[in-house]
Amino acid sequence: MKVCKRALYAQVIDGIGTVRACSWAGFYLLGNLRDNTMKEVFNSEAAKRFRQTLVDGTYDYCNEENCLYMANNNLESYMVEIDEFPEYPEIVSLAYDRRCNYHCTCCASRSDEKPDPNVEKKVESEIRAALPYVKEFSANGLGEFFVSDSMIRLVSEWRPEVKEQANFSLETNGSLFTPENWEKIKNIGDVHLDVAITVHSFDEAAYQWCSGTKLPVKRIEDNLRFVKKLRQEGKINFLELAMVMQERNFRTLPEYIDRCINEFGADVVRIRRFLPEKAMEENLEWFFDIRNPLHPYHQEYLRIMEHPVFEDPRVYIWTGDHLSNRGELPAKGDYRVFRNLFFIEDVGKKLADYLKERGIERIILYAVSEIGKALTKILKDQPVEILYIYDRNTHITEWNGYEVRTPACEALASTEEPLLVTLASRYGEIAEYVQGRGYKGDILSLDKILEELRRTECGC
Repeated sequence: MKVCKRALYAQVIDGIGTVRACSWAGFYLLGNLRDNTMKEVFNSEAAKRFRQTLVDGTYDYCNEENCLYMANNNLESYMVEIDEFPEYPEIVSLAYDRRCNYHCTCCASRSDEKPDPNVEKKVESEIRAALPYVKEFSANGLGEFFVSDSMIRLVSEWRPEVKEQANFSLETNGSLFTPENWEKIKNIGDVHLDVAITVHSFDEAAYQWCSGTKLPVKRIEDNLRFVKKLRQEGKINFLELAMVMQERNFRTLPEYIDRCINEFGADVVRIRRFLPEKAMEENLEWFFDIRNPLHPYHQEYLRIMEHPVFEDPRVYIWTGDHLSNRGELPAKGDYRVFRNLFFIEDVGKKLADYLKERGIERIILYAVSEIGKALTKILKDQPVEILYIYDRNTHITEWNGYEVRTPACEALASTEEPLLVTLASRYGEIAEYVQGRGYKGDILSLDKILEELRRTECGC
């Protein structure tokens, strides 16, 4: 059978060894290595359920914006032919030590807390048991690899049986990629080695701001010259330099790309869009996303993206050229909704009457937002039943007596009841998401309904 390679993948992501099915699938978890063995986790019911969606081609737990291959319409290139699923993962990503010496504006995964040594020892031993089966190895997508002694130990011990068919992918911010640290893991230079280094800018002020560091940009430039030397010697087989495009660094993109390719020898320069993921308060995050047509710098961004450097095939734009449908400033929409919830008299009754007049007696809320939580109380004892809540960006499965479900393809395709979207500024984004996954029902905007009720009340 032909299936996405992530069917063979396990990413260990935190201090208790939580194993994620795919780094791009968000919160879908298989288990943890503190309480289980790697074999048990990789063959858990959650793992089987995830892999079945890849076999069926529904990709229920996948996020096409996050996925490198879906975002660029070349998922086929990442498919593999297998007869059966192995007992141990053949592709392992280390990200269980999230400590980082940077505090990037775009990162929500960083941590300053050292893992519990006893738990770390157990996690390390379970990963070590899987090493003989690992054909593709990587670290660290969620912290800084060179900060973690545990990960360095595991990587230094990896001796794949067939080196010619083995791959290692190293993700780093580059600030600690020195000759001394390379010496500790130089064994990975004997397999096919891909290195991805994230440098948000070569302008010192932008570099320090976006990376949350006081290190001079010269430090990273010196390390990049050492990395270039390894690339020229064949120790590194592929070098990618990457940045997350945001309001502080987008103006220097052409110069940045030129230096990456011509000065530091990058095979590819990856330009990735800023993805709001609660690294900071959502209204601050909104300002970082210059792809949003409502952003004050958006027209300037469009002019930058017309530069001929973006035609170079070595420049890989990971949805960096797609417009964002994030919508208006969240505070603006939330204020409007909360104002109406507070000031429309008997708002619960009027909202219920509005829905019943349209033949709607049962609804499903979309998003466990503060507005959604308020709405469950406002509609309490009203003749409109809330069945449950859909939310794809939360860990919780229940709130205030209501089940919280993941909006997977199969579930959405069989859902007939209307969805009531509680997030004012993200209505369009959510509508596009659920319709793209087979939902055929009505998608209602709480914001628009309340505005209609307000205008009726005041005779506007």
